[in-house]
Amino acid sequence: MFYLAIIVIGVSLVVLFAMGETGTLAGLGGDQIASLVFLGLVGALVASGLIAGRQRLTTLARQLLVWVGIVIALVAGYEYRFELQNVASRVSAGLIPGAPMTATDAEGGQIVTISRNRRHFSTSARVNGAELRFIVDTGASTVVLTHEDAAEVGFATETLDYAVPVATANGMTRAAPVRIERMEVGGIVRTDVAALVAEQGQLFENLLGMNFLDTLAGFEVRGDRLILRD
Repeated sequence: MFYLAIIVIGVSLVVLFAMGETGTLAGLGGDQIASLVFLGLVGALVASGLIAGRQRLTTLARQLLVWVGIVIALVAGYEYRFELQNVASRVSAGLIPGAPMTATDAEGGQIVTISRNRRHFSTSARVNGAELRFIVDTGASTVVLTHEDAAEVGFATETLDYAVPVATANGMTRAAPVRIERMEVGGIVRTDVAALVAEQGQLFENLLGMNFLDTLAGFEVRGDRLILRD
């Protein structure tokens, strides 16, 4: 019974962490699922006490202490779920740098979490089917692709019209307007996205700019995590 309870706690915590702050499972929110697990463990505690009623008092007391510890562990794990999620995000970011973590909220919207990489929030995104790296840049008015990555995703960079003046950290340069057919950041998908392609040698990081971020329901920074809500 003890090992079964440990398994229940472990599975419950994994489910709660995966659901995130506003996710649901079978129509139940995180608080409801935690309450059901808690009541189930209390019921198991009572049943265990009844079964052990004929055992020695010391054995029964030891079993009761174990069950109380299990219940406390579950409650503590749930109450500190966001802190534990932050640790999990840090670990996943270390194993897969920039990998966006996607969850679903109660209304079916996508919530994508991006972990800070050094000084920036950087992530991977799929552009016309190709996976590229982006820095999330709220100072950029639009999505900007490097010359090399634009060619990789299918744009004929040698025929583009580099007529749009843009300011960069290295000064003024020019870029060419393009339309991205499909762009995916985790579970967030946008089509027909306006973007710019920088001249060759003028930009070395793709930028995820405000014209993409403005299509979201909202975004916020929480510690070392950037949360995008679709």
